[in-house]
Amino acid sequence: MISSSNYDPVGVAVPPDFLLWHPLCVDSSGGYTCTFDVTAKDFEEINEGTDALVVAFATSLGMDPSHIDGWQIERFLSPYYAYEVRPEQRPFGVAVPSTGDWGDRFGLVWRVSVRVADSFAPFRYGGLGPYPAIGHDETWSYRSSVGGSGEQEETIVVVADCWGVEDWSFLVELVSRDQVEMIDIATQIEHFVQARVRLGSVRPIIIEDRVVELLTAFAIRLFSTHRKITEEIEFWPQRVAGPPSS
Repeated sequence: MISSSNYDPVGVAVPPDFLLWHPLCVDSSGGYTCTFDVTAKDFEEINEGTDALVVAFATSLGMDPSHIDGWQIERFLSPYYAYEVRPEQRPFGVAVPSTGDWGDRFGLVWRVSVRVADSFAPFRYGGLGPYPAIGHDETWSYRSSVGGSGEQEETIVVVADCWGVEDWSFLVELVSRDQVEMIDIATQIEHFVQARVRLGSVRPIIIEDRVVELLTAFAIRLFSTHRKITEEIEFWPQRVAGPPSS
């Protein structure tokens, strides 16, 4: 585990710009690849990314930045991180108000993959997090990234954690197999699986019904999606409008 696992995002003296989640390192050709999710703390966000920003992330996770030989960043929205977007909504949905804003239900996330040329990984699974990072992406300029009418297209990923599930047939009725990524994660206690369902580049405002359907299917099987924290809050709409008829 990474030593900063007890980091308190509320009580930290110098607020971080970014929070890092679920760092995982796996062997790859000529070294290893470390992947992790990143959420923005306040006004800093990521556009294309820079070497300096990735070095800041790697350093926060205890990696040797001098051995980095490549990286890539993908932006997406996910309800899994929806309650980490705003400080008043931490931790995981505590005191989340009722809202009719679709943007509050889709957390803005970046998936970072860092390739390192080294003979061993500093860790295999670093824990949930969050781990603080101070940095700035010089390719980014301020804008309201998640907002407006919801008619813009965004990559939507539904993330769910589970233990001991072997039957995944329920997903076949909801999405195609090529939309699902299963990540097997070994912790110091036991193995668990993280499922990531990619719904593609779509308009968030018209796909909420599909997202709720997936979240409900996962919740029935005791997956953690962070949605069940707000079961008694009117966070997701009871009726979701479909796409306009032609």
